[in-house]
Amino acid sequence: MNKVELEFKQYTNNYLSYGEMIALKISHTKRVAEICLEIARGLNLSSEDIELAYICGYLHDIGRFEQWKRYQKFNDSQSIDHGDLGYSILRENDFINKFIENTLDKEVILSSVKYHNKYKIPDDLTDREKLFTNIVRDADKIDILYEYTIGKIKINLDDSKMTDKVFENFKNHTIISLKDRKTKADALAISLAFPFDINFSDSLKILRDKNYLNIEIDMYLKEAISEELKEQLELIRGEINNYFKERID
Repeated sequence: MNKVELEFKQYTNNYLSYGEMIALKISHTKRVAEICLEIARGLNLSSEDIELAYICGYLHDIGRFEQWKRYQKFNDSQSIDHGDLGYSILRENDFINKFIENTLDKEVILSSVKYHNKYKIPDDLTDREKLFTNIVRDADKIDILYEYTIGKIKINLDDSKMTDKVFENFKNHTIISLKDRKTKADALAISLAFPFDINFSDSLKILRDKNYLNIEIDMYLKEAISEELKEQLELIRGEINNYFKERID
């Protein structure tokens, strides 16, 4: 067990008494760190930078544990932005130093934690900060889609369909803002549009090969009440597969 794994385990042990949701976030963290490794290797980064990507993945959700302790929920809009909270936790008294051997890339790690969950990242980040933040953002989205396929994230559909504005995003291959969510079908659309915010072709290859999106679409096709939504989901499947071909093949 390396330094970041050991310190992360010791840190999260303090939150285990808060229940199953803490254990789920620990598992999510470990999977995201592994996906960060896979992406970094695909990008042919140096061994040092591959390790840095792993550290960024391990710390990306460090704010989730305190968030749950304070609010008993992971909904940022109803509690606190967990990226900002994680950033503050790591900054306070240089707590970040407990997790890393080399402090030269401290700001890179902090940026990846702060901005991994934002709609878009700031333009003023350094190229290096953008690189590792985008690795974490890709890995996080890939694992969130996995959590949809196993039912850890679940949307209970009603008889609604996706609103025109949200559905248009798929035709334009653009991500969907939370503020545009009007129906439960719109909430589902947000995750299905994740590929359009994936930064690296290597990340897209991982996502395509895992087949999470097709699995998710198939799951919700079985539950959809609205025939219009079923039609939308099949059209979205086609748009996503076309997008994979454009970006990867």
